[in-house]
Order: sequence, then C-alpha cells, then structure tokens
Amino acid sequence: MPQPERRGGAPTPEGALPAYHQAAHFPCEEPAGAAYQKAQETIFANEGCELSTYRFHLDRIWHVAVLGDPPPQELDATLREIFAAGEPAALPPEVLQQLNARRLQAIKQAPWVERHYRPGRRLRPEG
Repeated sequence: MPQPERRGGAPTPEGALPAYHQAAHFPCEEPAGAAYQKAQETIFANEGCELSTYRFHLDRIWHVAVLGDPPPQELDATLREIFAAGEPAALPPEVLQQLNARRLQAIKQAPWVERHYRPGRRLRPEG
C-alpha cells in the first residue's frame, strides 16, 4: 500500500513514531476539551502545518496530544501555552504509534477529518 509523503519527501511508515508530539493530561473532561478545542483551532488557523489533535482517556485520565510534522517555532510556542493548562504527559511509544497510524490513515481520506468516540471504546488502528 503506498505511504503518504511528508513535506520532506520521505515516506512515513504508519507504525512509526511521529516526528513531533506533545501531550498533557487534565483533571477532568472540561479542561481537556477546552485545550483540545484551542489546539485544534490554532492548528486550523495555521494553513500548511501537518498536525493532528487528539483528546482521549488513558488509564482513566483525560489527555490531549498534538502530533505530526514539526511546526514553526511560533506555533510550537502557542501549542505549549495551550498545553500548560494541564500537566505535561509522556505517552507510551505504542500510544504515539497508534495515534500516528490513525493520523496517517485520516490524511489519505481528506485534508481535515474529525471523529468522535464515547469514552470506554478501545481504539485500534484502522485498516
């Protein structure tokens, strides 16, 4: 199956870790949702950036993550400010790989894809 091309021209395997990521965890759904919405709006306003935003439960704790290609320095700083509303989180490599695989699958469908799942549903790579 062909792989999507990155800006640098090198293919990105779907099982690979993303080139850029940051994540934070939050005490409950509401602040996680606010950070997710702000990050999503910020990314959408910065045309040409190749980033995806996720809000999810991991070990019963709300997390928000942004991953993809490294953004310009100003965008990185803005995202860090948004994530400062929570606590920095180190995501396990297998979680980053799964999110990155979902991201790469979504890129094949359209430039902007949004999905929502109710808490409690285990996500598995599509394909």
